[in-house]
Amino acid sequence: MRLNLLADAVLLAAAMTFAGCNTAGQMAALGVPADYARSPVLDSRAVWRTVVLPPSSGGSSEMEADFLCDYAGMALLRTGMFSLIDRSVVDQLLTEQEFSYSGVVDPSTAVELGRLLGAEAVMTIRIGSVTHDGFWDDEPDQRDATVHVKIISVQTAEVLYTSTGRGSSFEGAESALEMATEVSLIGLFR
Repeated sequence: MRLNLLADAVLLAAAMTFAGCNTAGQMAALGVPADYARSPVLDSRAVWRTVVLPPSSGGSSEMEADFLCDYAGMALLRTGMFSLIDRSVVDQLLTEQEFSYSGVVDPSTAVELGRLLGAEAVMTIRIGSVTHDGFWDDEPDQRDATVHVKIISVQTAEVLYTSTGRGSSFEGAESALEMATEVSLIGLFR
């Protein structure tokens, strides 16, 4: 079973690489399976003014978390459904309000931060894992990553979108996190 899943992941990653597929929209067009749920309220606005909050990390470095926050914002903008509040404003508010980065994934804290920033929605990211699969011992940069994202309405605290994405790469953790983020956003393109 594990080898079948591994073979599927390797074939999917190879197919996407050779096809030049690296965005959620392209993956959705190819029918890449995704684990997501959407609220009907998500489509009630043409564009949601959104803030991407710093991810909580499952053992990932601060550099990986910072990279993921920026990457997730870029991927979210590509959907055409969201505009973004600049990350430097978010960092400044977090410092001024003395919020801890680890508490940001709590929905009530996320909604409060969104309100303070004038957002209509907030995106939280939880890095589930970034691991090296022992099967690939001869590939030291191989990494598997899992992320979970939520987009929450600031007005109602309703979860507009939630998803889990998994990615794998032979180019290191950042690349695996990129793929996991793109897979987690596929449901926004359907």
